[in-house]
Amino acid sequence: MYSGRCKCEDISFEIKGKPTWKVNCNCNWCQKTSGSAFRSFVLFNEKEIKYLGKKPTSYEDKKTDHGRSMINLFCSNCGTLIGIKVPSIDEQHFSIGVLDQRKDINITDNIWGEEALQFINYSKDAEVYKKGYWNGTGEKMKIKK
Repeated sequence: MYSGRCKCEDISFEIKGKPTWKVNCNCNWCQKTSGSAFRSFVLFNEKEIKYLGKKPTSYEDKKTDHGRSMINLFCSNCGTLIGIKVPSIDEQHFSIGVLDQRKDINITDNIWGEEALQFINYSKDAEVYKKGYWNGTGEKMKIKK
């Protein structure tokens, strides 16, 4: 089981299932919406997620660079980025920082490597995809390790 919360603890949740994917996203949209170099996500099936307090506030961006509608989920009180929801899939992306078990999670998949900032380095076991990686497809990038 996984659990987590925002900084002010207005939003808390439990997840009864294993991650469907763990990924770092280097796309321009994630950089802009997070205010950081990339976003790290752990995806879970929506059916396995239970919010215990308030549910996240959402903002849907229908004009993303990559043509997919993206919904940012955040706490309206403290501003913590809970994650994102892509309307076309049945998983929710949780920002790794809101998970209580974040130190036990290793992320090796990296997407949108072509948009990564110049100072981003990858671990020796990293898989880096030039663009996205959807359902087992995606062009890998050669990286220096």
